[in-house]
Amino acid sequence: MIWWLVALAGLGAAAFSARYHWWRSRLTGAPVLMYHQIVRELEGTPLPKLRVPPQAFAAQLGAMARRGYEVTSLGRALETGEGGKTAVLTFDDAFADFATNAWPLIKARGMGATVFVVTSQIGGANAWDAGKGIPSAPLLGAQEIKDLAAQGVEFGGHGHVHRDLTSLSPRELADDLAACQETLSELLGKPARTFAYPYGLFNDEVKRAVAQAGFSAACTTRPGMLDASSDPLAIGRIIVKRSDGAIDFALKLSRARSRW
Repeated sequence: MIWWLVALAGLGAAAFSARYHWWRSRLTGAPVLMYHQIVRELEGTPLPKLRVPPQAFAAQLGAMARRGYEVTSLGRALETGEGGKTAVLTFDDAFADFATNAWPLIKARGMGATVFVVTSQIGGANAWDAGKGIPSAPLLGAQEIKDLAAQGVEFGGHGHVHRDLTSLSPRELADDLAACQETLSELLGKPARTFAYPYGLFNDEVKRAVAQAGFSAACTTRPGMLDASSDPLAIGRIIVKRSDGAIDFALKLSRARSRW
């Protein structure tokens, strides 16, 4: 009987290790978390992982607070450098649900966040997803962005039309980034410093063009932590998925991923 229990326990441990990669080495630096929508509904989307329910998001904020993280914007994290235990919240695409479902939870806890805006679609919808089976969803409007910025939300660029920047000609690339920066600068009353590559796609030419457009930091979708050795124009991020449970989230904070 004892050998049977030992074997069963071993199988359980093996299954747990295959599902949750607790055995990975802990990483140093600040986790930069990537979200898209904070909504309960799925509405038939083929990408349910990008829709984190508000209850789960609130639990994740609580978990970071209990672990002693200062949860802030990307710009603030870059300013403060290596001091303290920091985590960064970023939101791609600037969906309108950020204002209604995410920001109240963030603000109530004294935390900060960065939202990356597709500037040609301010006040519109996710037009770049048309034809992919992804439901149309409203984006933040100009006045909402101004109001949120006044409350401490950092806004950065996510391209002017949300195209793969590596597929553009040099002129198209420069024009897209210039329009993105000009729109944000006019709206915010100051230049935007941070950027997130649409679809996470970039190369050396794109990095140079982003810097030339006035952005000093840019995020990828590659897993990693923010530390002193990070390339400021290729900052790693950790996607938080709808399916992530408490163990997944804890592992992502310390190891940048919870599974393959």
